[in-house]
Amino acid sequence: MRRRMTKLMACLFAAGILTVSGTAYTVGAAEQNTTEQESETKKQTEAQTETEAAKKKKKKKAETETETETDVDLSMKGQMIFAQCEDHINIRKGPGVDSDVVGKIYNDCMATVLSKDGEWFEIQSGNAVGFAKVEYFATGEEAEAIAERVGYHVATIYADELNIRALPSDDAEVIGVAYKEEELEAVAYEDDWITVYLGDDVYGYINAYYAGYDTYYPEAETLEEEQARLDAEAAAEEEYYEDEYLPEETYTSYTPSSSSSSGQSSWTQAQTQPQTQAQTQPQTQAQTQAQTQAQTQAQTQAQTSAPADDSDDDDMYVDDEDADTYYDAATGQTLKF
Repeated sequence: MRRRMTKLMACLFAAGILTVSGTAYTVGAAEQNTTEQESETKKQTEAQTETEAAKKKKKKKAETETETETDVDLSMKGQMIFAQCEDHINIRKGPGVDSDVVGKIYNDCMATVLSKDGEWFEIQSGNAVGFAKVEYFATGEEAEAIAERVGYHVATIYADELNIRALPSDDAEVIGVAYKEEELEAVAYEDDWITVYLGDDVYGYINAYYAGYDTYYPEAETLEEEQARLDAEAAAEEEYYEDEYLPEETYTSYTPSSSSSSGQSSWTQAQTQPQTQAQTQPQTQAQTQAQTQAQTQAQTQAQTSAPADDSDDDDMYVDDEDADTYYDAATGQTLKF
């Protein structure tokens, strides 16, 4: 029986060990599963944290961009403003004094507002687009008053021919005719009639139905346009001075000389500016011809006043039958008839 008990105990012990081992195995597997779950949970938590951080960052960026857009005021977009300065205002590429200058807008020139960025207007004037300080522009009612003063109105003819009348009436006298696409200076638009200026203080009226009415204002210019204008002005000025200060032509004056004992007239050369050789040569020839003509006239007068008889008068002439010549005392020369 003891043996049987020993065997039973051995069996129970073996069973107990197996049971403990199974439990230990079960516990180990559970712990491993728990660790894996914790690791997965940690990864998920970290991923969720990163996602939330990314969302917060994106949201903050969006809020910043929204704030930036809010700083740009679009309430004045499209409004007409006018520069008010002594000479000109720089138009810059960006809203800052360190930004490059891209154009210039002069006093009383018009610009259209694109946006307002703090102390800077983003404007367009002519071909110039950029930023200029708000403080140098007239807006609102002040701008309207300037527009009325500096605006230039043009009537463009649509009809092939359009009568210009003395009064705003279809029955009024016709004082002129305008043709298609012709542009006339307009000074008023009232009751379907446009008053146009024809020059020499003459005004007429055209039917507005047959013409367009546009208003133009002085505008800014880009740096390229400014340079082109300055070059054109310099060329025109140079051409003007070339025409203004051309050398004067040489001239001579013919005056009788009272000191000449022979009674012959003398030539007096006037003082002139330097001449080119091409100018001097024909003038010298003209002088020679004039002198020869004067001498011939003197000789003719001497012949006309000679005595009727053929007496020998040394003061007038001496006959030379062989040579057909005579001696002219006035010139001291022997001349042929």
